[in-house]
Amino acid sequence: MSSGQYDFTFYETDSGAIVPLRVQPETLAASFDGTANVGATGPATAGYPSAQVSGSRRGLGIFARYITVAWTTAPDDYDDRGIVKITVPVKATFDAIAKNSTVTYLGGTGRVVNTFPEEIR
Repeated sequence: MSSGQYDFTFYETDSGAIVPLRVQPETLAASFDGTANVGATGPATAGYPSAQVSGSRRGLGIFARYITVAWTTAPDDYDDRGIVKITVPVKATFDAIAKNSTVTYLGGTGRVVNTFPEEIR
């Protein structure tokens, strides 16, 4: 993942609440077997904190669901042996992702290594 400017979008929790989410622009440009990785439709549900995409999942909060991807063809400036983490804001999109399915990201292609469900503490 690159550093720099963030996009502000929304995240749909497993229970259907809509919460704010801050991600890198390339996160929303990823696609999974041709399905675009888009943000959830807002506005945010009152009374919920933002979803978290980085840091420890041991604390309190909403920890967004994500997948990990191994490169088959890495984009420029990426190590083809690396693993990339991609947040998936919409539950239906996440539910449709299968292990070993194709991912396009930053002009590269990869395969899904694992899926990690949302955690709320």
